Amino acid sequence: MGPQPNSEVLKLSKHGKKLLKQHRYPDAEKIFGQALAMDPENSYILVGLGDLYRLTNKFGKSISFYARLLELDDGNVFALRGIGDCYRGLRQPEKSIDYWKRYLEINRGDVHVMVRLADAYKSMDMLEEAEELYLDSVATQGEDRYALMGLGNLYYKMHEDDKALKAFQKLLSIDEHYVAVLTMVGNIYQRRSDYENANKHYSKAIEIEPDNSYALYGLGNCQRGMGNVDQAIALWGKILQREPENQNILSRLGDAFFNNDDIDTARRHYERSLDLGFDAYALIGMARVFRSENKFVDAEACCNRVLMEKPGFERAIEELSLVLIDKDNARK
Repeated sequence: MGPQPNSEVLKLSKHGKKLLKQHRYPDAEKIFGQALAMDPENSYILVGLGDLYRLTNKFGKSISFYARLLELDDGNVFALRGIGDCYRGLRQPEKSIDYWKRYLEINRGDVHVMVRLADAYKSMDMLEEAEELYLDSVATQGEDRYALMGLGNLYYKMHEDDKALKAFQKLLSIDEHYVAVLTMVGNIYQRRSDYENANKHYSKAIEIEPDNSYALYGLGNCQRGMGNVDQAIALWGKILQREPENQNILSRLGDAFFNNDDIDTARRHYERSLDLGFDAYALIGMARVFRSENKFVDAEACCNRVLMEKPGFERAIEELSLVLIDKDNARK
């Protein structure tokens, strides 16, 4: 039997792509396999199989088909982009970079790939390269959500809060339902002690996701900052109900109860945290409890335990100084 006509391969290719769009992956695999047997170097079939295995998370197999195509055509944009996406799926961004750069040399202005390349740079702490690409992406398509998200996240990571706010606020003007963005904006305002704006953004996040721990935590911090300790306790308590082994919340609640003069409840929260393992803040909290009871040896031991694990830890040094001062005063 002689070679099959190209028209038959083309027909199978179109059918395979249709099945792929319908997510009928086993059927698509069968059709593409038939076509590949007829024409092993057909670029449409190699791309189809690469796409099939990429979409089904069989990244190694997908790469092998894209790579076969690149041996035949080293500038094939579908293969270059596909391999980059596969390495992204494999959490190997350093291997994606070269393919996406080659892709962008041919297909300039593809914001989707530009943002993915910038994300890869950011994950590798190549922050200047990431910033340049995000800015190019925003300049190319000013309302691209992924570019604005990536740029805002980059500046947030770099603690350049003014720039982060500018990117995030533009993103929220497009869609105000990004809970993670609302929370990060709240965090920026909270760091500035601008509790009104922080409270507004955290509250909006909680309207969308009532059980979002990050927003509840931030809102609790705002309430504490405004002197509403009981409200802070209520908000942090909601997190603890779902995350009973959250040491950060346990020690934070311990501090709140201690500041409310509820020493016994504070002690219980600190002890619950320490039952789970080392917690510097719970130990410092216990030192405060012991100091309030004039148990200076126990208080000093708590501070020393922190300093053994975290030498030079400022909060522990401060508390130890207060313990020694109170201990000296008690002798007089």
